[in-house]
Amino acid sequence: MEIYNFFTTPCWIDVLDLDLKKMTKSVREFSAKVETMKISNEGGYQGHDFDNQEFINAVITALPRLENKPITNERVYSWVNINNKGDYNKRHTHIDTSILLSGVYYVKVPENSGNIRFYDPRGAFIQGMRDHDYYNNGFGWHFIEPKENMIIFFPSWLEHDVEPNTSNKDRISIAFNVYGDFKKANPI
Repeated sequence: MEIYNFFTTPCWIDVLDLDLKKMTKSVREFSAKVETMKISNEGGYQGHDFDNQEFINAVITALPRLENKPITNERVYSWVNINNKGDYNKRHTHIDTSILLSGVYYVKVPENSGNIRFYDPRGAFIQGMRDHDYYNNGFGWHFIEPKENMIIFFPSWLEHDVEPNTSNKDRISIAFNVYGDFKKANPI
């Protein structure tokens, strides 16, 4: 019997080789100068327009690509999240039709500082169906435990949140959206 998986939702996970001490210093200097914004964060710091060229180059290099669809004119918009004890990021998307992929990179990840959770994009209606319960164990989300230097790329429309940091140390991540141009396939 063949199995066809239609409309799957990919996430790409990789490990970068950035100097974590240098990245932490850059983030701390940035957060001392740029005021926090309240968007998805509950507590903690969220500073937008983090323009670190070494980080941007690493994201562009790690960007998942298709051989038959070259991407040109890559651009990265990023922001810093620093979550102290009890801080978290509520459920949200980065949805925008001009975004190619969204993502997050982990600079500092103390033990028990919170996982990222991605939600089933098919919604709550599907989660009550018998086939979903049988074949998918009824789960409506998937957790990923972050590690330092880990980068995750995901579709901008994929809902996600971050659990509260229960450690006594800061969790530092850099979220981002990637923009780029590519030749679109001919419609059917």
